[in-house]
Amino acid sequence: MDKNLYIKPPLVNRAYDWRSGPQPKTRRQLDAFFKSPAIRKVKQDMCEMGRRIYARGYTDGNGGNLSVRVGEDLVLCSPTLCCKGFMKEEDICLVDMNAGQLCGYRPRTSEVKVHIAMMLSAGWNACIHCHPPHCNAFLFAGQVPPSGINPEADIFFGQIPLAPYATPGSDEVAESVAAASKKSNVVFMENHGIVCGARDIEEAEWFAENADAYCEVLLLAAGHGAKLNQVGPKGVADFMAIRKSLGLPVDEGMKTYNTRRFNGYRMGVSSK
Repeated sequence: MDKNLYIKPPLVNRAYDWRSGPQPKTRRQLDAFFKSPAIRKVKQDMCEMGRRIYARGYTDGNGGNLSVRVGEDLVLCSPTLCCKGFMKEEDICLVDMNAGQLCGYRPRTSEVKVHIAMMLSAGWNACIHCHPPHCNAFLFAGQVPPSGINPEADIFFGQIPLAPYATPGSDEVAESVAAASKKSNVVFMENHGIVCGARDIEEAEWFAENADAYCEVLLLAAGHGAKLNQVGPKGVADFMAIRKSLGLPVDEGMKTYNTRRFNGYRMGVSSK
């Protein structure tokens, strides 16, 4: 094949460009903005991601919440006491960056404070909080999955941090997650669940799927009795280089591995 025919399409950018979008201030402006075609599209995307996490068993009843930043001082979020699998466009709320509600007929989720703190701390445009069962199997025990084993896990998460427990919806849990979110786009909340920050709401849902799939495989591996093997330092450095190339942040101060132990034993390390 003639190499002159090769093309290099850019990665698709699905993020809502809140920096160059409208910044409504008055009641009339806010109401018009809340019903605008661009914001309706974001709401529809949020509802679709709500259906995905519900279908995958990452949330039950009214659990979990979603948010997307749509302005300098504006965030769309899911309402409280609403099943994410059946959430509708008209259920979505609009709040400011102090979590004060501006639009929506249903009250906003109390946990939007966590999302806002993560957005301000790490610069993410969208967040999803949910309770993937395999992730919860780790964080209920006060643990995070080991790094340096699976390329996709290291590339997409770096090293997952564990935010200390605080009461859901409180300022303390927002502060805890904000500090942890500087280390990874996926944060485990002790005794609670996970929160994923991303450039858009679909990417946030992907990170939740990636994290739960990785934890599931680790739990399966824990049962066969053989020791897991970590790749060598060069391999981990290669993972971080790929992570950077994808536009994901890298914690420059992190150690090569977050732990060298798993399931009660010391893991082996490849020479590569």
